[in-house]
Amino acid sequence: MKKLIASRIGAFYYDDGKVSPFEFDEKASHMINSYPSRINSASRIKYPMIRKSFLANKDKSLRGKDEFIRVSWQEAINIIHEEIIKAKGHIYAESYEWGGIGQVSWGRMCVQRLMRVLGGAIFEENDYSTGAALAMMPYVFSSKVVYERPTDLKAICNNAELVLFIGANPLVTNLISHDVPLHEHYKYYEILKNKNNIFIDVYANESSKFLNAKNIIINPNTDSALLISICTFLYENNLYNKEFIKKYCTGFDEFKDYFLGNNDGVKKDFAWASEICKIEQSVIKNLALQLANKKSILILGRSIQRQANGEFNYLAAISLAAMLGHIGKDGLGIEFNLISGCKGESVKNVKKIKDLNSIFPKITSNDIFIPTSRLQEALLNPNKAIKYKEEEIILPDIKLLINASSSFFTHQPNTNKSIKAYTKADCIICLEPFFTYDAKMSDIILPVALEGEREDIAISSNKEIIFALKKIKDDFYEAKSDFQICKMIAKSFNKSYEFCKDLDELDIVELIYDDLKNEYKKDNIYLPNFNEFYEKSFVKIPSLKEQESYTRFKDLKNINLANEKISKMGLNAYAHYKKADEFCNNYPYFLVSPHSKYRLHSQLDNSDIAFKINNKEPVYLNSKLAKKHKIKNNDIVKIFNHRGAVLCGVVIDESVKDNVLILHQGAWFMPDENGICQNGNANVLTSSKISSIISCSNIAHTCKVDLSLFKSAE
Repeated sequence: MKKLIASRIGAFYYDDGKVSPFEFDEKASHMINSYPSRINSASRIKYPMIRKSFLANKDKSLRGKDEFIRVSWQEAINIIHEEIIKAKGHIYAESYEWGGIGQVSWGRMCVQRLMRVLGGAIFEENDYSTGAALAMMPYVFSSKVVYERPTDLKAICNNAELVLFIGANPLVTNLISHDVPLHEHYKYYEILKNKNNIFIDVYANESSKFLNAKNIIINPNTDSALLISICTFLYENNLYNKEFIKKYCTGFDEFKDYFLGNNDGVKKDFAWASEICKIEQSVIKNLALQLANKKSILILGRSIQRQANGEFNYLAAISLAAMLGHIGKDGLGIEFNLISGCKGESVKNVKKIKDLNSIFPKITSNDIFIPTSRLQEALLNPNKAIKYKEEEIILPDIKLLINASSSFFTHQPNTNKSIKAYTKADCIICLEPFFTYDAKMSDIILPVALEGEREDIAISSNKEIIFALKKIKDDFYEAKSDFQICKMIAKSFNKSYEFCKDLDELDIVELIYDDLKNEYKKDNIYLPNFNEFYEKSFVKIPSLKEQESYTRFKDLKNINLANEKISKMGLNAYAHYKKADEFCNNYPYFLVSPHSKYRLHSQLDNSDIAFKINNKEPVYLNSKLAKKHKIKNNDIVKIFNHRGAVLCGVVIDESVKDNVLILHQGAWFMPDENGICQNGNANVLTSSKISSIISCSNIAHTCKVDLSLFKSAE
């Protein structure tokens, strides 16, 4: 009998090893087919385990090499209890924001709630996805902007004549969602096929091909130069919207002085940008004229802010959009939040569902926050003073890490530096379904249940369907949910009541459902009782009404194009191009690591849908580069720089720029005895330097490498 499972890659039915799509998923992802191979994967963690030398004498020198000893749950909890007491005030809850789905047992939420119940901990501020943008936007718009409701795709389809995608691949990045994706956005992209679509990128990505778009292929990390040169052209040819700039923008004169070269004697014109971006001036001019003469929207991907100086790439796009004057007009202007989580779908009069935190009273605790991606630096240099935004902060002295599906070694740049950092902690606790490298580098590992092995409640990406997550199979050995594990730890401190009022998962699921049911009742919308809902496994909320088409920034008050606070940090406050230090080294090729359509970040890399070449992560490169190195399809190459080396299988792709290698992020780190990753983990090669002191965020897309033939396919 088929059973419904909801996840971050979609909802689907599972029946004796076979998967079929959920009826309301408009474009079910191929990734749902990964489930059968994951639930019984040889890489699953079956029991609580403790590293042998840690169990014997708390030795941390053999992390990553030691064997693990099976222990009982009670023994594991007892040791964790002792370690938390010992490290109090020096505990970091490093849990990646994805992990398993659910309003009750999301790993990050559970671990952070646990640590707050126990008095507080050290947490990450902002996130790896949008760290630079989240820090920068309040200086520009007075709010974080990035995750706020985006302009509807319907409004764009109805009003835009030109859609400019900058470092964006929405049909891949929208395969997944924090809520259960229903992929409604596909129907709007079918309509967008009839628009004038242009992609600025380093290769012709999947979305560009789907939309039959024009591609402007530039050097990595040069988006700001291209956009700023268009601003120069618009200004000099009187093609910009003076009224919009005058009414809504401050700081334009400072930006103007920069692009005209009044300060440094270098005009930021097409010739200047052409040399930096390595494209013809005529291509830039053609784009500039189209933008000047057509109703347009700029859709930004997150890749352009995960670069050195990434904050100012977003500011360059905002400055251009301001000069075009379309911001706030129906379906036009600029958008930051259409490239993840199936955003931009039609919105109805839906209610917000609560979760483990919001269904119970708020917890007050003594928390410390450090910038996203600075855990590595804090472990290596405790008590170091660093500049962050408008102040100097002291990195904490971290003694204990407690991670829930953290995948640190696949989302933190510079893997070998991360390995050194992990040796500094006294104790590392990992809640994880699989033997990832994070688990192997831990001292205590606790087996986590997957969807289909635990109870929870979730909601669809359009908020119209509520899902009951149920156990559809026997427990996987001794695996437990993140919630159950954290409750056990809380109970060891006599804090389980504060954690969850001593309720079990299903009790909380019912509380959350009934709360939402009562909210809808206020609008005369009636949901079935909990038992009916749970029996059916989902409910589609009836009688919802579609809301008016939405465009963001309708109530715009000011755009600060050169915030004085940034100047006081010692930085140029306006949009500007700055060549990254990374690009001054002698490595000849750019490495870019976009999302894979076969993974949810690093999740699914151990499934049978993972796309590999000769058991290696594929690297995509142009035939000119392949010919230069006498490389063919399916050959295995070594990609390397001063940070490390990885092996990859070759895919020759003419859409990739001839000085660029495309290596998708998220492949698991699998080093051999020489430290060479056999599975193509991109972060072995990427830099852990900061974008700027505004965010101290990661620059995974600022990387140069070399390559050589390792083994011929013949």
